[in-house]
Order: sequence, then structure tokens, then C-alpha cells
Amino acid sequence: MPELRHLRAFVAVAQDLSFTRAAERLHLGQQAVSKTVAQLERELGVALLERTTHDVRLTPAGEALLRAGRDAVAAADAAFALAQEIGSGLSGRVRAGVTPAVGPGDREELARVLREGAPDLSVAIREVRPGEIGSLLRGRELDLVLARSAPLDDALDSAPLRPTPVVLCVPAGHRLAAAASVRLEELDGERLLTWSPAGTPYTDLLVDRLAAGGARVEPVEAHVTGDPALSELAALGAVALVPAGWPPSAAVAQIAVQDDVTLPLFVLWRIGRASAAVRRTRERMSGQRSLSSAAIAGSG
Repeated sequence: MPELRHLRAFVAVAQDLSFTRAAERLHLGQQAVSKTVAQLERELGVALLERTTHDVRLTPAGEALLRAGRDAVAAADAAFALAQEIGSGLSGRVRAGVTPAVGPGDREELARVLREGAPDLSVAIREVRPGEIGSLLRGRELDLVLARSAPLDDALDSAPLRPTPVVLCVPAGHRLAAAASVRLEELDGERLLTWSPAGTPYTDLLVDRLAAGGARVEPVEAHVTGDPALSELAALGAVALVPAGWPPSAAVAQIAVQDDVTLPLFVLWRIGRASAAVRRTRERMSGQRSLSSAAIAGSG
């Protein structure tokens, strides 16, 4: 059965009518090229080339194969190149999910690290509830997800990324709104806006971390997620610990937190070999951040 290597060798010889130049182009020995073309002729049962001591000529069958074969080799090379680009995350489309607790800064960084050096790659970011992650990844509707807690699903794999600094957000007019910075203990007795109900891993992590800092809080689940999420602070009489880099708002004050508090961040994917997008995310979002939460809050 003829193979692509047979056709590639024939096309190289037929284009230049020279075994020597074809061997140089293919980075093979001249005898190897001659042997490969002879194998192709035997497989097809026809002569493709007329060889003399002085030159090489195409037979009618060779001319026909060159016309069709040149395009076939080019199409195969293009297909291989496309597969390499997509497999290495340099082109195609990556569908990424983010949970509501993943702020704009981490979302923007995810898009940036995926597209860095890959101008032909398209990235679609979709906000998902934690309870949707498993089905969306298993159903291949998403390629990866950024979340604040590791999955409890045996069909999913995960890896920790660098944690995200936090800032405290309070509604304008709150007793702490004018403070330059606060300690966790100053939040004792507050209502805490959360993206998931009490009893879920991330909400419980926040409540426990505040309790360890001397603040007993009442978690209140947000009814709105996404960019306008903090619009509920005043109506609910609540405060929020959010990822540093949250967009500023005249109705919400952002305050630096003096305690060493960060939010965990994980990348999740279907169990098995991690895709190029997952590998790139892990490689480029696992280092140290250059800005502290206090510096970011102060700049806002």
C-alpha cells in the first residue's frame, strides 16, 4: 500500500527532475530517495519516471500523479501543522469556565496567558456555578475551569495556582468605609456576602478564616453574580472579601486587609492528560504575584 512518504519523495523528485536535489530537500540520502520512488512504482504497478544516465523525465502516469500528488502533500502538511498548532494551544478555541468568586483580575490574566504567543487562539470565558462544573467538563462543554476550591468529583483533576490577594469591600456609608486598612477582627458581627450558600467548601473556608482572625460573621448568599455582584452590599447590609483588582465603584469602598489573607485558586479539567491550555495555565499562573492586596486597594 503506498504511503505518504512514497508520495512525498516522488513529488520532490518530479518537481526538480533530480534525485540529488530531492534528497537535499528531504534531508535524505540519494539512494534512500531512489529506493522509495522505486517502491512506489512497484506498489502502483506503473513507471512514473524515465531514468537515463543524464536526466530524469516524467512518464504520462508520473505527470498525472504529480498534478494530484503535489496538492495532496501540501494538504497533508497543512493538516499536520494545524494539528500541531491546536494541540500545542496556539490556535483553535479554548472554552474556559470561571466561578463567581474568581474576580476580573484572574479572568483577564487567564485570557492573557492562554493567548500569549498564540495570536490565532480564541478564548471564550463563561461564568459557571460550582455545581455545574462537573457536568460541563465531563460533557466537554468546557476545556478548563478556574475555581476557588478543588473538586470532589472523581472524574475531574485539579492543580493549585498561586492564591489571589483580597480586599474588603463595604458599601459607602459603612462604619469602615473611610478606613485605609482593617484587621479581620474588626469585621466581627458583620454579614458577609458570599457567592455560594453556607455549607459549600469556599464559603466555609471564608467563614473559618475570618473566625480564625477573630471575626464571627453571618454568610449571606449573593443573588447577583458577575460584574454587578457588589451592588447588593448596601441592600443586604453586608461586606465582602473579594479578589484584589475588582473594578472600583462610587457606591463601594475598597479597603486593604492587614492580615495575611489570600484566596485559593485552582484550575480544574477532565481526568486524564492535561490539554495544552491546562498546561499553559498551570505553568504561567503558579508564580508569585507582583502586587499585594494593600497596594492594589490603595491604587483604586
